Amino acid sequence: MIDDEVIVLGDMVDLAGQKNRMYRTKIEDVAPHGLFLIGVPRFGGTPMPLHVNDNIFLVYYRQTGRFIVRMNVVGFEKRGHVRYAWLFQKTEPYKDQRREAFRVPISLEISVCEYTDDTEAMVFESEELEDVTVLESVNSRDISVTGISFLTKADYLLGERRLIKVFIYEKKGEPQPFVALATVARSTPWRESGKNLVGLRFYGLTKDKTELISKYVLEAQRKQLKQKRLLEGD
Repeated sequence: MIDDEVIVLGDMVDLAGQKNRMYRTKIEDVAPHGLFLIGVPRFGGTPMPLHVNDNIFLVYYRQTGRFIVRMNVVGFEKRGHVRYAWLFQKTEPYKDQRREAFRVPISLEISVCEYTDDTEAMVFESEELEDVTVLESVNSRDISVTGISFLTKADYLLGERRLIKVFIYEKKGEPQPFVALATVARSTPWRESGKNLVGLRFYGLTKDKTELISKYVLEAQRKQLKQKRLLEGD
């Protein structure tokens, strides 16, 4: 493992929990023999359920990509009013290069919004996003049930979180927007355009939203294949 790709003190990391939830926390201390101290994180105001001997996945980010390592919870301690957990590194980090779902190339309107400590709770309470700051409006290049990508002149750092609103157009009527939390999984210069290709990975999607995106992707794929056959004369 290259030195600048190892976990270090102060890293902001994600812990993979239950129900497709990603819990954001920070490496507070590093001890010998693969031990790391983290503050017990929360999602939507609820602490991550951690117990001694739990196996979890820790995700951290570098300019070269997204890295994953398996951890084991070995103990807890309390400092003041803050509860911390000690994690033991069970495996070497590996670079996440998997494409977990089919992506369909399609242009959809996206509102990219600021992420704050209150953002996750707001998503659970409302889909209207009346009190959030919209950073930019862009169009997607593709979408899948696991994420979405777009081109932008803005700079995004790997591991940053965003709140996004995506406008999906059904066969008839008004667009059916959905709100999602996402992590920046990729940000690279796009050819000579002066823009960056940014890939966001969804996390914490409800079952209804997952089904909505999956249904839309399958339908869009079906339409594109049908158009291709017509053009090719099949």
